[in-house]
Amino acid sequence: MRLLRSNPWAKTPDLRIEVTDHDDSPVLVRVSGDLDLASVPQLRSCLADQIGGGRAHLVIDLSGVTFCDSTALGVFIGAHRRAVAARGDIEFRDPPPELRRLFTVSGLDSVLCVT
Repeated sequence: MRLLRSNPWAKTPDLRIEVTDHDDSPVLVRVSGDLDLASVPQLRSCLADQIGGGRAHLVIDLSGVTFCDSTALGVFIGAHRRAVAARGDIEFRDPPPELRRLFTVSGLDSVLCVT
């Protein structure tokens, strides 16, 4: 198991990303704080690092997200495409009600695995 206690991807105070990597299960990415134009580059970089590093099976825990705009939805779609291209998958787990509604209204809940 590898736990990154530091937060190398988060360069904004309103975003926290924690990555836990178990050898025999999907990588768990816990995201908390605001996902907006200022913070999504760090999330994009984190997810690209995981998928590019051969860990294309991800679970993204969204339970701590306090705000999400359309730029973050674009990051989710891009990460999903990269994971599928790498023969992996992504589960978007426990989004708060407001974020779950964004997934539903945008139709992304029929494309992405949102649990």
